[in-house]
Amino acid sequence: ETKLQEGHLDDPKLKLREHFEEKLEGYDGHWSYSLEKKGYSGTAMFIKKRQGGAKTKTEDDKKGKKQATLGAFFGSSKADEGKTDTSAKGGDNNSTGDIPISHLEPINVDTELGLPAHDGEGRTITAEFPLFYLTNVYVPNSGQKLDRLGYRTEQWDADFLAKMQQLEKEGNKPIIWLGDLNVAHNEKDTWNEGAKHLVKSAGTTVEERTSFERQLSAGYTDAFRHLHPEGRGQYSYWSQRAGNREPNKGLRLDYFICSNELMEDGDGKKARVRDSYIVPDQLGSDHCPIVLEIEIKK
Repeated sequence: ETKLQEGHLDDPKLKLREHFEEKLEGYDGHWSYSLEKKGYSGTAMFIKKRQGGAKTKTEDDKKGKKQATLGAFFGSSKADEGKTDTSAKGGDNNSTGDIPISHLEPINVDTELGLPAHDGEGRTITAEFPLFYLTNVYVPNSGQKLDRLGYRTEQWDADFLAKMQQLEKEGNKPIIWLGDLNVAHNEKDTWNEGAKHLVKSAGTTVEERTSFERQLSAGYTDAFRHLHPEGRGQYSYWSQRAGNREPNKGLRLDYFICSNELMEDGDGKKARVRDSYIVPDQLGSDHCPIVLEIEIKK
């Protein structure tokens, strides 16, 4: 989620483009803005450039800059000390390890779903890669008074699912959607399951959980829960106002949802999810990063 408005990146007073080019020098940035209510919602996606690769087709078709590592943004860790870059063996700029660079480069990046009823809030960015689609999504919050609960569960969730299914069918490749989905799926995803107020709170209503179940039952998997079925105390959001982070009173609201085939081995499969986990020690937001590890085969 971002609060950026159209024009903020190139505002000479804010100097945001320069900031991102410095901190994320090695990545192409893609942005989607809320046009209906400025500063209300928005999304961003950063995709690592690969040496020797073709230029990605985007809506703006802007030229990129030089590349570095995402470590420039998060800062180096002790685990990274002493490591050397093995992303390109033998000086081959057309591969990274045994994997062709073309597998890691997006074919196209789209900042709209093509659904006028929803695109005005800038909630999605979809990157098409050769082996799968990747959609970054900020699902609408149902609101403190649940005033958007009907829109969220009856319109957004249904239309978004239909769009993901359409991409999967027309592209003949699996899909992954990820981000703040604004739902804590079940009792393992909340610190205070059973509290009376949860059924009337955004993210934990029966309607939202049922709608999420409907999406999963259409052929998709919550990667983290599939790989860590009994994991508890694993949250991605904590209320800053209540000071809930230190005592780990949180919710798991952020997910990687994958086509079922990405969770299975099989002959001829080029991509397979191997792990998904949460990084609660990374500060800077009321949410924390989540990670999906994908094995791409040559």
